[in-house]
Amino acid sequence: MKKIFCIGECALDIVFRNSQPVGSMPGGRIVNAAAILARQGLPVHLVSELAKGSVGDIIFDFVSQSGVETSSVDRFTEGLSPIIIYNTDQNGIVNITRYEQYPDECFDVVWPRIDENDIIIYGGFYALDPRMRPRMSQLLSHAAERKAILVYLPGFLPQQEPRITRVMPAILENLEYASLVIVRNNDLETIFGASDGNRCYHDHINFYCRSLINIDTAERRINYYSGKDVTSVEITEEICTSMMWNAGAVAGTVDALYCDPDSATHLESPDEDFRRAVLSKAALTANNAAKNLTADWQKLH
Repeated sequence: MKKIFCIGECALDIVFRNSQPVGSMPGGRIVNAAAILARQGLPVHLVSELAKGSVGDIIFDFVSQSGVETSSVDRFTEGLSPIIIYNTDQNGIVNITRYEQYPDECFDVVWPRIDENDIIIYGGFYALDPRMRPRMSQLLSHAAERKAILVYLPGFLPQQEPRITRVMPAILENLEYASLVIVRNNDLETIFGASDGNRCYHDHINFYCRSLINIDTAERRINYYSGKDVTSVEITEEICTSMMWNAGAVAGTVDALYCDPDSATHLESPDEDFRRAVLSKAALTANNAAKNLTADWQKLH
């Protein structure tokens, strides 16, 4: 049976409105996508690390109660799990501040068993950080050798690495492993200096990977680029303002890959039917994820 492995950072998002805290929830597309997929009954394993403490316990309980397998989550004692502050001012502008205290030795996790056609989700700064990169590279290389399907989610906060040239070699290596790349427009801006998904696909992605999905909040669309073809689905503005819609779109994409017995072959040369099926599941799951958030503060951006 196929398995899904989500390799990503575990953080806690705390939302402020006009400098007053209004709510918190586990953050990150990969962790939340893992929880969504596990709640749908799929076999999901989280490969990550969490500090032993209140923040780490909140996130660990969240993924465990969602049904995510956590045997490859390292609970470290020297350091703190990241906290990300989202402060929305009276003009609706969101300012993001990140706090973290990782130990020097990172990503000391137990490697899971990876088999052919298993699905690996990886990305964010977690897949670039020099402290974690050596073991991450080994794990991704092992997954590629085992003929797993690798889904790369580039993107990170600019304050994590203000000089893109420092991490570009790791980004390119991650692209070489990828069977599918899922980006957002601000990822394209941060990494490639342009927000046009079609141009970025042909100039920067197609050489490494045939399949690119761009989650375009500005245009309220999810676009699938492959070769000279593009397929799109529209997303309502209400969904785009939810904190969870990106994670939902990622989860829906992976769900579609999991349910397709020939997804590895289709990703190499995706036809219109395959692209449409993937995007339809991505849009549906994004919609459901957004509707499950009922608090006003969760409609952040």
